Amino acid sequence: MDAQPRKRPTQADVGRLARVSPAVVSAVVNGRGGGVRVSDQTADRVWEAIRQLGYVPNVAARTLAGGRNNIVGVFTYEAVFPTEAKSFYHDFLAGIEEEAEERGCHILLFTGSRGEGRRRSIYKDGVNTLQLADGAVLLGQDEDREELAELLRDRYPCVFVGRREIAGGDASYAAADYASAAQRMVDFIVEHGHRRIGRIQSAWRHEALIDREAGFVAGCRRHDAAIDSVDTLVAPSGDAVANLVRILIDQQVSCVVTDDHAAAVTACRTARARGLRIPEDLSVVALGDYPGDDAGDQPITTVITPRRQMGMEAVRLLAGLLDDPADTRPRRTVLDCGLRLGTTVAAPPRH
Repeated sequence: MDAQPRKRPTQADVGRLARVSPAVVSAVVNGRGGGVRVSDQTADRVWEAIRQLGYVPNVAARTLAGGRNNIVGVFTYEAVFPTEAKSFYHDFLAGIEEEAEERGCHILLFTGSRGEGRRRSIYKDGVNTLQLADGAVLLGQDEDREELAELLRDRYPCVFVGRREIAGGDASYAAADYASAAQRMVDFIVEHGHRRIGRIQSAWRHEALIDREAGFVAGCRRHDAAIDSVDTLVAPSGDAVANLVRILIDQQVSCVVTDDHAAAVTACRTARARGLRIPEDLSVVALGDYPGDDAGDQPITTVITPRRQMGMEAVRLLAGLLDDPADTRPRRTVLDCGLRLGTTVAAPPRH
């Protein structure tokens, strides 16, 4: 005869063994009094009973009771799990995991809630599904801004990986200082003697791209006396980059600046197809890196995003929100970016 499945112990079972009421057990487990005074001796009896019975608190019930679960939620509208080392999200997630582990927290990945059109959604049937976690780290770019605004209005503790300006709310975020990095990149190419610069800008507008553009423009203004011209072309898609590079080559620019690594690789290949050498005849730089991109034929000179540190800092900021819920001010950190000096920049050729 098959053995009956073992019944999961309840708070009532713990109370009976510890000789206390379920209300006392709840107060001990949730770490809050709720009007119930519990002595240290009584709490020790409760924890001993929990160990003996193998009782595990119901995290959903604990959340509804207003307790802390030591669970950090991670949500993205894009599919990022599982992810390889070369994935754009790998280092972000590694940083989140490292800092959560350092703080003794679990990570809960939210991937299954679907709204209309099978798109991922935070609010399923009007209910915030992230509430199973104490708070959440949000990452990715394919966002529902109205839903994020509602999340901020609800004052749910959350931190974005990357700068976010959400209408109607003040967002907390751990961001990369793309603006300063883009200025340093302009310094770098001007120091190499480039006076005619070609710029291929993405038509997509996102905070990270806006910051890169602002830094590039500020850098060019700082070197206004040294720069002869900056020719800017907007790429509506990745497929348009090659044709824009050919236009810039015909305009005799000596350096092409792209928003991202993939466009820089395309620029190098397009230039070689025109018989030009990189960097002897044309220099190419990118204002953003992407580990999952085609590496190209040589290392691109590019801005490096501090992904791991951003993930770690997002968890730290979230911990601050949870530790002091009465302070509703947004928590924000902007981290320095590095420059990866590849082999795609040299002094311009003499005409």
